Amino acid sequence: MKRTKVIVSFLFLLLPLFMLAEFKQELQGSDSLKVGTPFLFKITADFAIKGISLPDTLDDFAILESKRDEKNPRCWIIKIVPLNTGALSFPRIEIQPVDSSVTSIYTDGFRVYVLSVLAEGDTLLRDIKPLQKYPLQLPFWIYLLLLLLALSAGIYLWWKQPEKPKRKYIAQPEIKEPVLPAWEKALKALDELLTEDLLDKGETVLYHFRLSNILRAFLEETYNFPALEMTGREIAVSLNRRNIPQAQEIRKFITYCDLVKFAKREPAAVEIEENTLWLRNYLISFREPTQETENA
Repeated sequence: MKRTKVIVSFLFLLLPLFMLAEFKQELQGSDSLKVGTPFLFKITADFAIKGISLPDTLDDFAILESKRDEKNPRCWIIKIVPLNTGALSFPRIEIQPVDSSVTSIYTDGFRVYVLSVLAEGDTLLRDIKPLQKYPLQLPFWIYLLLLLLALSAGIYLWWKQPEKPKRKYIAQPEIKEPVLPAWEKALKALDELLTEDLLDKGETVLYHFRLSNILRAFLEETYNFPALEMTGREIAVSLNRRNIPQAQEIRKFITYCDLVKFAKREPAAVEIEENTLWLRNYLISFREPTQETENA
């Protein structure tokens, strides 16, 4: 009887070793990637997958879709789009099983290489055709002589012209137009964008391109860094380096616009309205409080 208990206890201790989960991962469509080109990350396990845990921040990637395969509950598919060029590293992610007795496991990190969307320069050299002489074309020295004669005549006429009486002019006061602050210029540009009705015309990408540039121009003028020429990742680094307020919200807004511009994402009307309203409220927050507001 004691020997049986010892065997049962030993098997109970080995039970977690038999419950270790296994999985395999594969990439689909990751060859010849360019910025904005989506690819698939497919995970297949030997257990039913409840979900996955993605990192809070993905500087180089954006997740377009993450769902369980409808035909196979043990398979999970993630649709990913790169936002930068070069060799990019995707971190490990946690796979959460449906059965709580199965231990969670992590995928392996991987690297992809993203090509530039710009075409290489044309290096083909072509010979220049020889110059052709037009009919009735005069020798070069004749043109030079005519130019000198015209110049001499102009100097002579200027020298012989009668001296005009000098007039006394009363200096007019210089009227300077008021310089608008950066937030007010950006808010004016936003109102002009809305009056063009680009969304009703189906120009969603152009709308978000100009929406992103309004914020970038404001950041460039307010915090003195070239935001219009930077990528989203470079702007995020500058925001953190300068300790700019609301950096996380600014970064989220720029990433949203980049997804629409480069990944051809089709946002819902409610999402467009929410992001446009956020930009308006963010710009208005820089308005200096008036005396009435301070008294209130």
